[in-house]
Amino acid sequence: MRMIRPILYIRSGMNSLFARLIAGFLFIVLLLTSLTLYAVSVSNRNVKQEVVKYNTSLLDHTRDSYEKHLNLIKQQMLLFFTSDEIMRLQQQPDNVDYPVIIREIAKWTTVPYLYINNIVFYSKKDDLVLEKGTSTNAESMFNVFSASEEYPLAFWKAQFGGTEAIRIYPAAAMVNHIFRDSPQPLGELMPMIIEGVNNPDFYMIVLLDAAKMYEAFHQNLYKDFLIYDAHGKPMFSRTGREPFLAFGDLGDLGQNGSGIRDGKYYFANSGEATGFSYVSRVPADRIAEQTRINLTLLAIILAAIALSVFFSFLIASRINNPLKKVIESIRRMNDDPPYRSTINEFNFISGRIHDNRMLFRQFSFINHLKAIRSHEPDTPKLEFADRPFVFVLYHIQPDKGELYSSEVVQNWLYYLRTFIESKLKPAFPDSLTFQIERDQILSLVFTEEPKDVIAQLDEMSQVFDQDSEHGVVTMAVTSAYSASDRLTAAYEEAQRLAGERLMTGRTQLILERGSAPAAFGFSPDQDKALEANMKAGNAVQLAVLVQQHVAKWHRDVPTAASLVRFAEAFAGKIRSAVTPFPLGSEETDVLLGNTGERIGRCRTVKELEELLVEWVTKTAEAVREKKEEKHPITTQVVDYIHAHLAEEIYLDVLAAKLKMSSGYLSSYFKGKTGMNIVDYINETRIAKAAGLLNDDRLKIRDAAEAVGYRNITSFNRMFKKYMGVTPSEYRKREDKN
Repeated sequence: MRMIRPILYIRSGMNSLFARLIAGFLFIVLLLTSLTLYAVSVSNRNVKQEVVKYNTSLLDHTRDSYEKHLNLIKQQMLLFFTSDEIMRLQQQPDNVDYPVIIREIAKWTTVPYLYINNIVFYSKKDDLVLEKGTSTNAESMFNVFSASEEYPLAFWKAQFGGTEAIRIYPAAAMVNHIFRDSPQPLGELMPMIIEGVNNPDFYMIVLLDAAKMYEAFHQNLYKDFLIYDAHGKPMFSRTGREPFLAFGDLGDLGQNGSGIRDGKYYFANSGEATGFSYVSRVPADRIAEQTRINLTLLAIILAAIALSVFFSFLIASRINNPLKKVIESIRRMNDDPPYRSTINEFNFISGRIHDNRMLFRQFSFINHLKAIRSHEPDTPKLEFADRPFVFVLYHIQPDKGELYSSEVVQNWLYYLRTFIESKLKPAFPDSLTFQIERDQILSLVFTEEPKDVIAQLDEMSQVFDQDSEHGVVTMAVTSAYSASDRLTAAYEEAQRLAGERLMTGRTQLILERGSAPAAFGFSPDQDKALEANMKAGNAVQLAVLVQQHVAKWHRDVPTAASLVRFAEAFAGKIRSAVTPFPLGSEETDVLLGNTGERIGRCRTVKELEELLVEWVTKTAEAVREKKEEKHPITTQVVDYIHAHLAEEIYLDVLAAKLKMSSGYLSSYFKGKTGMNIVDYINETRIAKAAGLLNDDRLKIRDAAEAVGYRNITSFNRMFKKYMGVTPSEYRKREDKN
């Protein structure tokens, strides 16, 4: 028995949390120490081999990425080259297809993972060049838009009738000289030429962004890298000042394609599809440094082991006793109030458990309130079939000066909820009050007489009025309901009543819904006056128009919800009147700011009037400043587009009328307005169509034809691109508003 007793004591001791923690920590320390020492011993022998293998793998990945990408470009561009539009362009160029082809080119160049800077179609017979920006001639394209010393105009003219259908040339720097005083570098572009089988006088040029391809495909820490073609010509390079290994010396690197030359470690590999040779270079001394294990590292490992053992005992001792007491205390905690003790850790956990329990109950109530079905098995049941109740919904609108201080607003809302509970609890002990939305507090009051609740709310409203510098409170009281299954109906009634609040800047008590407000929006004549004065930049007339209209609201006061909808629609009218010309959408966004937030900050009709006047005044002044800018060419283009909106509009025809090249006109217009001519035409057409769709008597097809769209499918697609919805969805939404 005496011999067994020590064994039982040790066994009992091992079952303690402290012993388990110490054993676990020491086991982890021992395991990590063993693994560290083994890793150090193995790495001392094999690091160099692994580093070489790693760099070889990186180069293999680089090669595969280049080969796959170039093969992908060839396949995709061959499909594009054999499309119907390009085949018609080869046989008989027709400027009707120019916009279609240019848009297709633009789509290809905007795909980020293809790294295509531009696609150029060059026809020798017609001296015609099509690229992503415009149609032009070869001299303008290769001497202005994409000029390069390595690839002059003579080079491109000599490419017709080449020996290979698809060929790739070395990357070279290209520059756009459209602005002579400030040429724009296009980067290092690698040309790929694809010739037609049946038309030797026509070929495609795909300009690949070599720098972006290098950044995407070459992931090595050391940036020395070079690509040779099958004949030893450098296709692309990123090398330092020291000379790189010549193409003829690549064969001396050995079978694995790696070796040391002149103190540098070279890695080389070839692609099967292109025949390119990919070569990277790493300083040999850097690889040697990674194989040295010094005494400092060994000392650090031993110190880490000693500290790990020390902290294992320290942490285990600090966890054992408090955690044991916390667990025992939690086991005895059965009452709703949180159990308190002298242990801070347990007080924290106990408080959190109590808070989570209360939060769970609140979530359960909100689920019942909003008719949200819950699958939680422990969801509390809300059954009070024989207890009539009413809802009191408090809608809070913080002062606009404090709206940006969320902490101040949340503190005020907490104060309001506490104050409401202190007033309702004495008279209605079972009442529940909690915040259900960012700006709403809800009280559930069990009573058969709503008038008793109303009397209490009248007293509270006096306090709310004294606290008006923080914000405005609106109280909506529902009719009496009989059971818990009517919670959702009561909540919906409370929301409807809260929507009847007015912009008075004072506390309101709403008991019933008012009569439906008369129409108070702009009349068609006022809409026309708004648009005309906005386009003319007449700030004074616009301010008078707003003030005269707002004056009517003092006789027939609309609800706050109606005024908010009017203000949102008014902001939309301003946007449609001035965008896309003379103001861009970004300029208008800056002038109007965050419309929804600013409207929500208005507590009175006067504040809303000041906001509307501010909008029209600032926007009109911006329009006037734009109109005072002298851009006769842009004005002529805009006037022509608006006069021929229902017709086919071609860039070449428009450029000819202005006696300039289409490329220069396109660049000039974009420089002055910030958008392409084609985008401006489409945006103007869609904006005009949106205005026409407000007339229910006009068919959608007629509206499309009125702005130049003969194909209803194209109209629907373009409308959704700019408006976010289809024409039919837009009309339904406007009818609903």
